[in-house]
Amino acid sequence: MISARLPRTYDPARLAEDLDRLRTLPQAPQPGPYHDGEWTGVDLYAQGGGSGPAPQLEPFRPTAALDHAPYLAELLAGLDVPKLMVRLLTLPPGADIGEHNDAGCNPQFGSVRLHVPIRTHPDVVMVVDGERMRWQPGELWWGDFSKRHWLRNDSEVTRVHLVIDVLINDFVLGLFPPELVARWREEGTGISAYRPPLPRDDAALERFTGGFLLPNQLMPLFGGGKGLEALVDGAVAELTARDGRLVVGLNGEPACALERVADGTFSVVGQPAGVTWEFDASAVPTVVVRGVPEDLYAAQLGFQRGPVVAEQRFPLERVAKAVS
Repeated sequence: MISARLPRTYDPARLAEDLDRLRTLPQAPQPGPYHDGEWTGVDLYAQGGGSGPAPQLEPFRPTAALDHAPYLAELLAGLDVPKLMVRLLTLPPGADIGEHNDAGCNPQFGSVRLHVPIRTHPDVVMVVDGERMRWQPGELWWGDFSKRHWLRNDSEVTRVHLVIDVLINDFVLGLFPPELVARWREEGTGISAYRPPLPRDDAALERFTGGFLLPNQLMPLFGGGKGLEALVDGAVAELTARDGRLVVGLNGEPACALERVADGTFSVVGQPAGVTWEFDASAVPTVVVRGVPEDLYAAQLGFQRGPVVAEQRFPLERVAKAVS
């Protein structure tokens, strides 16, 4: 099953009203080498709400743009699941998005992507894994965007979708056909479900601090938004306890934060549950990555090289101190 309509329906007229309210906000080009810059969007959820001194250390929160869209805010609040990126994505007439994969949009990695079409047309062509999608305004859909997919707007209208990346919990699984959820549970490592963090305690974290050599294979996950060309050499990850979390510093700059979800196991703030740091009795971590291809550099660019790997384990080497 490549797609599924989920049991929620929204008012197309109210969606269009919110879209009109957001029309004056600046649109940001979307990442990826598979389009020419005409594919743009407005962030409705971003890490730290899209502001603050170090948003990369914070969970995804509503941005100021959502204040202008009360019906979209109501829609999102009704989806009782932790959210990652939420965007209004726009593709103008004549534009296209080339074929690519979004490797992280799969249950093994711990995230699924939902769509609510707001404005579309029969001449907008979206194909996922060779199957054309025909989604209508106000419907809630899931598509398996970890498969190859592409989009072309052959119409004379601007196509706009609300695109919602979410973590996985019982609520969101309850929206899906039971047979699909059963299939996910049987495949590979199954489903990487969201685990809420334990109470924050700096004192309990001190034994996990220190410097560890992060191999270059993992840098696309923890590179703090740097371009791939800056990530190829790996780095020393300096772990410090701050505000009840572990902050991962790379070359003197905070890159991400870790939250304890079990004794010795940490999730990465703002990332799916398929990435964890697991510390042994000597407080040396192994980074565990589930449900994505081995080549994370290609995956970040939207291209899958090689098969999806159920689980990859990267034991880290402790170093005396971070190097500048």
